[in-house]
Amino acid sequence: MTYSRQRLRPAITGAFFGVAAAVGLLDAAGSKAMAFPVEVQSCFDKVTFDAPPKRPVVNDFNMVQTVLDMGLIDRFVGVAGIGGVAKGVDDPEGRLARVPQFSERYPTTEAILGQDADFYFAGWQYGFSEASGVTPKKLDDLGVKTYVLYESCIRIGPRPPISMDTMYADVLALGRIFDVTPKAEAMVADFRKRVAAVTERTAQAKRRPRIMYCGDCNSDTPPRSIGAEGMPRHLFNLAGGENIFDDIKDSYVPVSWDAVIERDPEWIVISNPRIPPEQSIAYLTSAPALRNVSAVKNRNFLFMSYQERSPSTRNVQALERLARAVHPELFKD
Repeated sequence: MTYSRQRLRPAITGAFFGVAAAVGLLDAAGSKAMAFPVEVQSCFDKVTFDAPPKRPVVNDFNMVQTVLDMGLIDRFVGVAGIGGVAKGVDDPEGRLARVPQFSERYPTTEAILGQDADFYFAGWQYGFSEASGVTPKKLDDLGVKTYVLYESCIRIGPRPPISMDTMYADVLALGRIFDVTPKAEAMVADFRKRVAAVTERTAQAKRRPRIMYCGDCNSDTPPRSIGAEGMPRHLFNLAGGENIFDDIKDSYVPVSWDAVIERDPEWIVISNPRIPPEQSIAYLTSAPALRNVSAVKNRNFLFMSYQERSPSTRNVQALERLARAVHPELFKD
């Protein structure tokens, strides 16, 4: 196998992904399974695969869910990052139970190598970290190929604004890597139709409710929310709402409760796989300082699973639920 770290200049990165993610990156719609070797874009590097991975591992809820939904989980020799709350992954056939969980949280390089892995699917701050030393470059030096969740590339350099194409690029890249391109393309085509069915209705909305994402809403500790570069923000927009922290040009960020009160969200989207939503709602509805926040007064809370609000094959179902919640008048049938 060969690995080419071709650093792209920021000036052309957006143009590359804007077109390539949908077409050139991953072949034209309707193509047959690709002959190897294949090359995929992984953040600002190109990675070449001479054959599908034989001992792949994957980290975190959203990426595990994507692998499950694509029918690839039986090829994986290990999963990580979902320790203690694996039930948060939607797996009605119980296939995940047959795959060893080799690390409860983000795995170390040693843990990955301990699986005799030849491929690691993760994201920056979803398993890759300069601080921990688990990086695509280090793993490549040790013989492990990687694919980096596209949304997370914002952590190491500029990328185009978040969109559904950000998630589609991951599905299509995995399709090429694992030689299931026709299936990946069919999934993306279905996603596009479902998104269009939602946005055709939400485009008729007479007003756009203010929405807040809240990842840690169960205590006085400042909550974690979403700026302009996170997937929840894009889902809010497609659903006919507005993200209250759109002026923050980042993805997941800590904010103050004072800022939440000032911006007065009409809906609060709660998401944390390790904190029961009931616990967050109990705090929100009992904190005296929050009693006049519109979402709290009207009990407008919506729970999203980790994989629904992070880039994965479950983003579209999250969009459908959110749009129906904030604009019931547009979805009466």
